[in-house]
Amino acid sequence: MKRMVEEDPQCVNARDGAGYRALQWAALNNRVAAATLLLDSGSEVDAGDNEGQTAMHWACVRGALPCAELLLRRGANLNAADSRGYVPLHVAAQYGHTGMIYHFKMRWNVDVDVTDLDGRTALHWASYKGFPDPVKLLICMDADIYRADKEGCTPLHWSAMKGKSEATHLLVQAGGSSVLTAVDVDGNTPEALATDKGHHSLAYFLHNQHKQLSTRDHFWTQKGMAVACLSLILGLMLGFTHYVMFASGVATMDVSLAFWSLVVLGSSSAGLYYMRRVSNADPGFVTAAALSSLRRGTRPSSAANDVDDRLNHSELWAGNWNQLCVSCKLVKPFGTKHCSMRDKCVARFDHYCPWMGNTIGKRNHRDFVVFLILESFAMVVAFAVAVVRYGEESPGEKYRNNTGILMFAAFDALTLLPVIMLTISQLVQVAQNVTTNELSNAHRYSYLKSSDGAFVNPFDRGSHLANIRAFFFPSKNAPLIDDIAAGLTTVTVDRTV
Repeated sequence: MKRMVEEDPQCVNARDGAGYRALQWAALNNRVAAATLLLDSGSEVDAGDNEGQTAMHWACVRGALPCAELLLRRGANLNAADSRGYVPLHVAAQYGHTGMIYHFKMRWNVDVDVTDLDGRTALHWASYKGFPDPVKLLICMDADIYRADKEGCTPLHWSAMKGKSEATHLLVQAGGSSVLTAVDVDGNTPEALATDKGHHSLAYFLHNQHKQLSTRDHFWTQKGMAVACLSLILGLMLGFTHYVMFASGVATMDVSLAFWSLVVLGSSSAGLYYMRRVSNADPGFVTAAALSSLRRGTRPSSAANDVDDRLNHSELWAGNWNQLCVSCKLVKPFGTKHCSMRDKCVARFDHYCPWMGNTIGKRNHRDFVVFLILESFAMVVAFAVAVVRYGEESPGEKYRNNTGILMFAAFDALTLLPVIMLTISQLVQVAQNVTTNELSNAHRYSYLKSSDGAFVNPFDRGSHLANIRAFFFPSKNAPLIDDIAAGLTTVTVDRTV
């Protein structure tokens, strides 16, 4: 090739029979050495083919990032549009090259909302093709999720029309009710287009999401089962008082039983106090502002100076797009998960508890476990007292009625069984310093896997006792983001090309 260039210097800009140039072929196949030779020999970096596509467009077809970076350093125009208005970013989105999109934004601060001749952005194309990672990244880059093209279609219209479920889920999570009710020029919502194209399961999902989002913030949706839980506990306390402590026809309690009965009522009352704390607490909501002091990763020397620091993160430079949250638009620390019911990311997310009407996370997990312990203890003691009372002799045996005691004992036992199982499960997890979410979804989290794929818990402090002590007796100024979780993502980033 070098000899050919020396013999005919003009060949570097010559077209083949189809109108393509040598630099385009080098870019398509990521031939950095060949592209360097062509550019050094006078090849025009922004020269287009018959459709106006440049070497940069071709590099984006196969995600040839090293060659694309070479072209950019040699002055390639990232905003060069072909005959259909496609810029390189559109092509990268059309072919699902998430890393290239990230590179263009972080190194060259590309405009993610630039449109083609039909008014479509990179997010439209990623949604149309159904690539979840580009969709996720573009949303977190603040791409306009509500922007309509010339047909009035938003990105959600296109993903619903093509039956792309993953992209649809992400767009709904990020856009909420507004994106679900958007209509195109013909008055069609995304749900209507999904139905029209035969994607009935996707249309059903969109319909249900619209219903759920419209009632998600209502009091009874958030706290309805918490009210039921409160009523259940109060009902057990009243039943214990009426049917066991002051049972009709049964002898007056002795001092010992009276003491344990008061313990039952005291433990139940303390449990209600902790229930209130759990229900009303901030479970550990994570925001971009809260993460600003926990910057991880090193800004590459050639990164654009005015890019969003939220995205300048080692996990993203490493291509771990699963750490992105499209609702909160942040990079989730390890152990953090987005709660769909509260629509916020929660540090050390354990689960959403409808009986508490709140998410269980870093800030209220201890109170939740204490609540379980207190109520389990109260129900065990109450059952024991009921059994003793049932067997007591009564001076007025013919007036004795044990039905109330039996009913209370049966109801107490039925309630106790699931509660004590949950309590034991939570205590085992506390001893291991692992959450319910991590145990249930360990296969999704790379930080819970060793090099050979076996489960490993990086949050384990070395012993059950150390884990229990740290859980029940945290330091007064304990950070929102677990120190171990912060340490997991501390790496040195070297992204020079």
